[in-house]
Amino acid sequence: MAEKLDPKQTVDFRELLMSEVVQSEAMINLLDEKGIISREELLEEMKRVQALMIISKG
Repeated sequence: MAEKLDPKQTVDFRELLMSEVVQSEAMINLLDEKGIISREELLEEMKRVQALMIISKG
C-alpha cells in the first residue's frame, strides 16, 4: 500500500525545477570550461535527443 507523503518533506514543482536548472547549468559550465564539450555541441545534442524523443512518442 502507498504511504502518505509528509507535506513538510515534499518539494514544490518550482523548487524541483530550479534545482534541475542549477545543476544543468553548473555541469554545462564545467564541461565547457574544461574543453570537454562546447555549448554548440551541447545544443546540437539536445536537438538530436529531442528529435528522437518525438519520434519514439509517435
